[in-house]
Amino acid sequence: MINEKLDSKIMKYKQQFNDLKKDNHFYRLGKPFETSEKKYFYDTGTGKIFQINENVYSVLSCLFDSDQFDSLLELGMEEDTLEAALQEIIECISEEHILSAPPVTCFSGPHVSALENYLQYNMNQLTLEVTERCNLRCNYCIYQDSHNDFHGYNDRDMTFETAKKAIDYTYPRVDEDFFLAFYGGEPLLNFKLIKQCVEYAEKLVTDKKLGFSMTTNAVLITKEIAEYLVEHNFVVLVSLDGPEEIHNENRVFQDGTGSFKYVMRGIKHLVEAKEKNHSKDESGDTLYFSLVASGSNLVEKYYKIQEFFDNTEWLPKPVTVNASYVSYGRTAEEYLKPSSIEDKSYREDKTIDPLFSWSVENKRDSSNEKKLFSNGQMRKFLHMIHRRDIRQVPMENYYFNGCCVPGSRRLHVNVDGNFLPCERVGSVPFLGNVDSGFDIPSINKHYVNDFMNKSVEYCKDCWAVHLCTSCYIDCFDEEKVNLSYRHSGCRYIRYLLDQSLSLYHEIVEHDPESLRELNDIIAK
Repeated sequence: MINEKLDSKIMKYKQQFNDLKKDNHFYRLGKPFETSEKKYFYDTGTGKIFQINENVYSVLSCLFDSDQFDSLLELGMEEDTLEAALQEIIECISEEHILSAPPVTCFSGPHVSALENYLQYNMNQLTLEVTERCNLRCNYCIYQDSHNDFHGYNDRDMTFETAKKAIDYTYPRVDEDFFLAFYGGEPLLNFKLIKQCVEYAEKLVTDKKLGFSMTTNAVLITKEIAEYLVEHNFVVLVSLDGPEEIHNENRVFQDGTGSFKYVMRGIKHLVEAKEKNHSKDESGDTLYFSLVASGSNLVEKYYKIQEFFDNTEWLPKPVTVNASYVSYGRTAEEYLKPSSIEDKSYREDKTIDPLFSWSVENKRDSSNEKKLFSNGQMRKFLHMIHRRDIRQVPMENYYFNGCCVPGSRRLHVNVDGNFLPCERVGSVPFLGNVDSGFDIPSINKHYVNDFMNKSVEYCKDCWAVHLCTSCYIDCFDEEKVNLSYRHSGCRYIRYLLDQSLSLYHEIVEHDPESLRELNDIIAK
């Protein structure tokens, strides 16, 4: 038996380490990671990160991979070396309170303690789905009839009566600034309603800052529409996949014709309208791009996309791009623990997120000082690490991952006047509607209690519980919580956090001053 081979000097540590598990697993307590030069350990409970030596790294990695103290014998370490590493860890536990995260039994935060208060006094953005119509038929669109999470293409528009009710309901509940966003379909197909809403909101909102935004394919943006959007200080998110050959692979009209030249015409109108009113530099504050990466030869495409944004001189710089992948709809999966062989293989697979891997490699290239079009996603996770909670002793409370208070940060109202947490959640239980307002009992049931009880089953095993960005997306059927849709997302987030921990500390080692810019990022 392995136990019989263990020297008594090593055996004395076994009970101490097994006690740390608290009837759970070692791997929930932290994450060993490395850069090309150094080894580190992230502690779940305190948020602290320590540089560690090779032996301590090997011991912690073995404990977290095997979840068994006895597996340390298989490392082949000299007994004195192993004991020294164990003793160093024990001393750090005593002095720094690491490896001591309390069990995850419930979630805390405003979802639990102040739900009604947040929905009464702390709302921020209202998004109106002004139409379900669209003038394009993008090959990967979530509104294709084959997609199982969203409605298909329809001819329905929101009425001004519904929009007015939504504005009237939301505005008194806004805390500070009020942002009114327009979504579709293609929202400019119902530009008449947009103008009605803008006119109404500008008369109504006199004591708060009012802002407007829109997500559009830009095909319908004329000079007149561009001037209107600029006059009313719209933030515009334009769907653009890069140069013509890439964009036209998927973003097409109903007859299959590519939309690139019409999109670029609309963008040009926007930029020119902005330049009439402000400096060129300020255009970048209100014009953003949404890009979907798809198809084969992705790395080659990324370089072409980067070249396109760099060389289109009239585009405001730096270009801000929200890059994503094609959504194929929710897929139910079995849960794989973070220590599983499958999860480990997933983490080591550099093809999981080719855009993130490409971004990291270009970031590591010190000769490349360009602003990558993909910086946004990478900075998001670096920012998560940069602004993480760091405590002297383990945090007692766990929060709802990356979940907003549903309806508070952004309230999405569909053409029928039903409330949803945002435009990205798909088929989920409604939060209420414009006629009866928020359905607090239903929100409490689905988005607080049921969600928490189901999530705890899995979050209790996860080292990333305090860093997690997972939200309500892919967590529901139409009527109830179903986290089997989220399991692949959990693996993906752990993968990105693992990669980001390494990248962040490579930057700390070689260019720490460049991390200062993360202080200015506001979490969204």
